[in-house]
Amino acid sequence: MNDRRQERQTEERGFALILAILSLMLLTFLGLTLATTTSTELQIATNYRWSQQALYNAEAGLEAARIVLSNEADTATQWTALLPTERPGTWLQGAAPLPLDATVGRDFYKSACDDRAGVGYGKVLADAVTRYENVGVFPTLLGEALNGAFTIWVRRGVSVTNAGLYSDDTREDTLVIVAEGIAPYMGPGDAFTRARQATRVLETRFTLSLAGKGDPCGIGKQQGQEGGSPMGENYNPCADINDGATGSLSNQFSGPDSGGLKGTGVQ
Repeated sequence: MNDRRQERQTEERGFALILAILSLMLLTFLGLTLATTTSTELQIATNYRWSQQALYNAEAGLEAARIVLSNEADTATQWTALLPTERPGTWLQGAAPLPLDATVGRDFYKSACDDRAGVGYGKVLADAVTRYENVGVFPTLLGEALNGAFTIWVRRGVSVTNAGLYSDDTREDTLVIVAEGIAPYMGPGDAFTRARQATRVLETRFTLSLAGKGDPCGIGKQQGQEGGSPMGENYNPCADINDGATGSLSNQFSGPDSGGLKGTGVQ
């Protein structure tokens, strides 16, 4: 009996060590899994943060462009000084002529996937004081520094015929603004740095509308509400009030005075 007990104890010797090693391996695996998950979630949160910041920077670029366009508008030449030179003739998609203006910095920058019949991003917007290229970190805009930067391009729209021929828009009172927001931004950097930046691009069209000084709706007009809503949310200071059966008040009053001003008490 004693020999059998000693033999069994000898066989079980070292089992606790193996169990401890297996437990340690399991805990290590769980720890590495949690660490990886945490790191991934942190990277996702960081990417989302920079993506949203890049979007806000692009929106800031559009607002800056609106201000610049408003300040630079001219009653005689309109936006000619800001627009790139019109390319003559027509072209097929993928065969657009090169810009006629000299290239400076990121002028006429475009990627291979953004050809769009040679539209590109156009010329970097510039006024007499500022060239709006990578603006936001060291320089400030309107006294506010950005957590990132933006670049603004101005370009002409393109027209296309039924035959698939493209041409530059000849108008000087309408243009397309493209604003690129990036974040983070610590200087121009290199391809490796730019590949790790979030980039958001917004595009909008502006049309110049010049009004004379004084009453923007004209002298002696009666203005009021557009449409038939009784709540007043369609108020337009430039919408005429016209009486009569087919006037702007025709759907507001009923009876013999329908469409007239008598029912309002002002007559």
